[in-house]
Amino acid sequence: MKRYQIVKWLMTVVAVLLLPAMYLVPALAERRGLFSWMLYGLYILVVLFVWGVTGKGNRNVSRGFDPEADNQTLDETREVLRERSRWKGI
Repeated sequence: MKRYQIVKWLMTVVAVLLLPAMYLVPALAERRGLFSWMLYGLYILVVLFVWGVTGKGNRNVSRGFDPEADNQTLDETREVLRERSRWKGI
């Protein structure tokens, strides 16, 4: 998992540094066309996807999150709410 974090941060640094490099490096400035901007936008979307995959929701599953225990709690809560709504209807 450590390598994945390094790759994620490296991709982010490249995405941030590529934008000023397109204006400051003459070789990249020549290739500033619509196609280059579309590729840069696609790269930004890939970086955002990589950051989203490593979000908080996925960490819970990898750290032993048990959906059955959580579902049991939800079922108990639903049952309590059903009982309350039956008594209020009378």
